[in-house]
Amino acid sequence: MAIFISYSSQDRTSLDALTTALKRAQQKVWFDQELGGGDAWWNAILEQIRSCDVFIVALSNNWLQSKPSQAELRYAQALNRPILPVQVGPVDSVRVNPVSTLQIIDYQNPTVDAGIQLVTAIHAMIQKAAPLPSPLPEEPPVPFGYIMRLGNTLSEKELTPQTQLQLLVELRSGLDEDGDDPSARSDIAQLLRMLRMRHDVTYRTRTEIDNVLAEIEAKDGGPGEAPPAKETAAKAPEAAAAVAPAAAPQPRPAAGQAVSAAGTDSGQSSKKLLIIGGAALAAVVAIVLIVVFATGGGNSRKPAASKPSGESNGVPNGVAAPAETESVLLGAADIGNVLGDPNMKESARSDQLRAPQGTLSDPECLSAFEPFQESVYRPHDPTAIHSQVVQSSGDAHRVVEAVAKFPSAEKARAFVESSAGKWRACANKTVTFTGPSKSTEWSFGEVNGAAPKITMTRAETDNNSRTCQHALSAAGDLVIEVQACGNDITDGGAKLADQIAARANK
Repeated sequence: MAIFISYSSQDRTSLDALTTALKRAQQKVWFDQELGGGDAWWNAILEQIRSCDVFIVALSNNWLQSKPSQAELRYAQALNRPILPVQVGPVDSVRVNPVSTLQIIDYQNPTVDAGIQLVTAIHAMIQKAAPLPSPLPEEPPVPFGYIMRLGNTLSEKELTPQTQLQLLVELRSGLDEDGDDPSARSDIAQLLRMLRMRHDVTYRTRTEIDNVLAEIEAKDGGPGEAPPAKETAAKAPEAAAAVAPAAAPQPRPAAGQAVSAAGTDSGQSSKKLLIIGGAALAAVVAIVLIVVFATGGGNSRKPAASKPSGESNGVPNGVAAPAETESVLLGAADIGNVLGDPNMKESARSDQLRAPQGTLSDPECLSAFEPFQESVYRPHDPTAIHSQVVQSSGDAHRVVEAVAKFPSAEKARAFVESSAGKWRACANKTVTFTGPSKSTEWSFGEVNGAAPKITMTRAETDNNSRTCQHALSAAGDLVIEVQACGNDITDGGAKLADQIAARANK
């Protein structure tokens, strides 16, 4: 009998009672932490899923947010493996999750009855287990594989400014997609610091890196807060790490780990548990390099260098954000009230314009697709800017709200009028957005309104319920931009923009 347990690394201590109960049921326990990362680690995981008799989901909010765990579940379902959800931690909703239709055993406070229910369910599932399908389904790719690839790119001796910006775009896009996973977020931050400390990094790249790191620090609770003990930072190749002499061992490699030509490892995001009779594998110890900042702290960001006298004084390199622009933005609770979601939380804030989050098939539609873009605002010379990202657990709702102060009310309104023309050129078009790990297709609707306020909605073509409403308006000398995305968005973006405008006009 073989039982595979899919779980989040953040729930490791919560599994003790579960594994103890299985041991008492005469099962031998083996942990996948004895494997290295990368392809070998992931291939071993997939092999054990194929060979298991029962696939147990250690259900919790952490598991629901774990990208590797979700990939494991989908693969187990494709293999027709019996799936048994066992709740080991809090779950926001037992009715809305990938295993909500299955019987869930509550093992948060183990009792004798719960143990009997667990063992009985396992034996019943084994008796009904179906054979593997033929042919076998396609194997899912290594989670966070792009982190390993970008780490290898960082090992090159010289990186052109264009390559640096492309690395930054992919890391930022990866953060937007996988930032809810603490380990992936830590890995991405580590690679950003590696890039920032390179000898050939440009001022623009370094400044943009500081902006992204500030968002990560805000999500982590501040620059001095360490990541969870069971999560590790990715290690870039040794050539990239030459700028940082200090090194420290880490508990475990991360999900995207692989061995480069220089012999280095990247990181692993979550841990899985396999219970199989007599299985044992040798342990591989991961040594992860930690970049130490020139400021000597290692946990705080190094301030950006002074701007060269010949460099442009435009917004992308930093503009002070006075209280006027920040104070009019809505808080998480206010946004939650508008969208009907009490779980909204601030995930990032910035006083910089946003770099591209990926590649759009029609670049002319960038201003309609993505809010607060550097290339869109820079020609208009805003004098102060501020943006904030607010989202709910699992990205059910995600809102980007931003305010830019223009030299005059006339220029603010002219910006909205100019944008309206660009948006209308994209009405009813279908575009493809390509991030570091996947591509999505979106269809634009019509542009509604005219200056000083316009709105536009786009919908994901392969997800009938996922939509985003984009609103742009002028309130005096302020330009307000909001994009609200979710499965139930109708006029949420417009309502949020109106509330911000009301604050600005007080």
